Parts: sequence; C-alpha cells; structure tokens
Amino acid sequence: MSQLIHGLKKKLFQKSRLSEYSSLLDYALENGYKVTSLSDWYEHGFYPGQKVLVLRHDVDYNPAGAYKMFLIEKEKGVKSTFYFRWSTMKDSVVRKILTDGFEVSLHYETLATYCKKHRIYSKQEVTEDVMIKCKKMLIKEIGKFESLYGKIKTICSHGEIWNMKVGIPNYVILNEEFCLEQGILFETYDQAILSKFSKYISDSSINTNHQWKYGTTPTEAITNHEPSICILTHPHHWDYNILRNFIMVLSYLKIKIKWICSK
Repeated sequence: MSQLIHGLKKKLFQKSRLSEYSSLLDYALENGYKVTSLSDWYEHGFYPGQKVLVLRHDVDYNPAGAYKMFLIEKEKGVKSTFYFRWSTMKDSVVRKILTDGFEVSLHYETLATYCKKHRIYSKQEVTEDVMIKCKKMLIKEIGKFESLYGKIKTICSHGEIWNMKVGIPNYVILNEEFCLEQGILFETYDQAILSKFSKYISDSSINTNHQWKYGTTPTEAITNHEPSICILTHPHHWDYNILRNFIMVLSYLKIKIKWICSK
C-alpha cells in the first residue's frame, strides 16, 4: 500500500517534460537528421543515404498534450504522425494538425471493443467468425474517419486492457491483404516495417522513471549516427501540470479498480 501511495504522489507532482522533448528534436536536427512522419518516410523510399528520425505519437489519453508536441514540431519545421483513439480525437486538434501537413490517423482498438461488448475472456473464444466481424467493424471505422478527415495512409493498433485480458493484440485482425483492399500503406506493428529501422525506441511512463524502451535512448541513437530511428511517444508521458496530474491519478485508480474487478 505504501508503494502505491508513493507512486500516486510521484504522479501528482510530476513536472512537464516538453522542454526535454524540444531539446531532443534540436539535437537530431543539429546532427543532420531528416525528422519526419511515418507516411512521408515510407513514400520517399525510406530516404536512402540520409539519416532519418521518424516521429510517431500514440494519443492514448491527452489530445492537449499532442497539440503541444505538434506546436513544438511545427516551430522547428519538422513533421510527425499522430494516432488518435476515438476517445481522444478532439476535432479542433485533429483538423489543425492536418492543416499544417502532419499525418493523422486512427489508433484503433476494434478487437478489444468487440471482446468487451460480448464478454470474451480468452484466445479460444476469438474464433474466425469473431475475426470476420471485427474486420467489418474496422472497415466502418476507417470509413468514418476518412469521411471526417480524409484518406488514411497508415494505421496503428492501440493496446487496451481487454487485449491483455484476452491475450491478443488488436492488430491481428489486419494483414497485408486487408491493407491493400483499404488502400492503407501499412500497420505500424508490421514486422516488415519495423525491420526497416536500425533503432525503434519507445518512451515509458512515470512508473518506470520515464526510461526509454528497447535497449537505447534517442540521444544515444543519434550520437551513434544510427541511419534510421523511429521514436514512439505518448503525449501523456510528457505533458504534466498539477490539474492534469490530479486527473491522471484518478484515471489510474479507475483503471486499477476496473482491472481488479474484471478478473
């Protein structure tokens, strides 16, 4: 219990890390990196012979933080990709980011949504029929997104609590054929895409002292002149203030209780 209280206090008093993010971009630019979005990187043949830093933001909880990161990037003349869940898809933010030439797409959680609705708790219950229904649901979601914001180029799966419960990620409902039929370049968790990066790095939460995942940090990768780096960030790991921290603590407790009750 004392460990939980300590963790909650830490969350409550965490300060903004946006200046750290700004400095990271400066360091990449100073070292000659092309800083860009996933779709731009792909459509330009991965920028052969050039050092590239690809920026991906999964907007799980904080569209306001996503907007602040966008403003930092816009000021520096770089581009990135933002993936919004339906619950974080704030229309004014999405439209502004799109207007400035950034990539915006869907952070879908279709399989988790279906399993939650139909009280599916195990892999064995995710039958071929369930997969077909989820694919049809996702096609409708893609159509809805495109009717609002234009063509989807790339798409990204979100990891929801129900995915952990069932033990299956949302991206299993996609394959290369699905992407071709929908006119989508790729799903971000496609191993063929991830293998194109010499370093793929993800941020982490305050629970792990914001340590970078997958064996290195962006600064180390840039210092070592890695030819192609992809950095995945989550705006809620960077945009902190006392009010947002308080809301985050309440959300964290809600998720904890929800997870315990659903076991």
